[in-house]
Amino acid sequence: MVVADLEFLFLSWDDVQGLSEKVSDLVLDSGYKPDLMIAISRGGFDPARIMSDQLNIRKLASLQIIYYTGLNTKRDKPEVLFPLNAQVEGLRVLVVDDVSDSGNSLIAVKKYVEDRGAVEVRLATLHHKPWSKFKPDYYAEEVSKWIIYPWEPRESVIELVHMLTDAGIEKDMIPAKLKKIGFSDHQIDRYLKI
Repeated sequence: MVVADLEFLFLSWDDVQGLSEKVSDLVLDSGYKPDLMIAISRGGFDPARIMSDQLNIRKLASLQIIYYTGLNTKRDKPEVLFPLNAQVEGLRVLVVDDVSDSGNSLIAVKKYVEDRGAVEVRLATLHHKPWSKFKPDYYAEEVSKWIIYPWEPRESVIELVHMLTDAGIEKDMIPAKLKKIGFSDHQIDRYLKI
């Protein structure tokens, strides 16, 4: 996909805090009381930590699943890279990630956690894409844009530079394109050096 075809949603840490609070409120309003929260590494770490505070859930576990390998590029299927680091048998679980994009990772994670004996597994994300095969139980917003979260500026800049270069954008025009997307001068200077 060409960068010119992509629309971007550039988020700040304050945006993530607000979205995480919104999802937490949805969980509270639903009456669901998880015994344990699982953060999907890497994108779910920050929202899960915020939500664990908002929901007063002290037990926060993690697992890493790998599917996306870059901006808009992915493997054939999701794979568990680092297994769940907690026992879930007999527990109600809330799994947290940043986005339900294709939905394939969340489908795999839900099955993975259920197969380990959780009595109920619900999923929460900050964002849900309208084309996703999986709709989380809780999410703050549905968006079609490519989302750039504040925890991924380096990887986003590097991938975008490759895409812009492949699209024939002159090297001296790349900083202006990155700034238009939402990156700060500091981020552009720092990550273009890499």
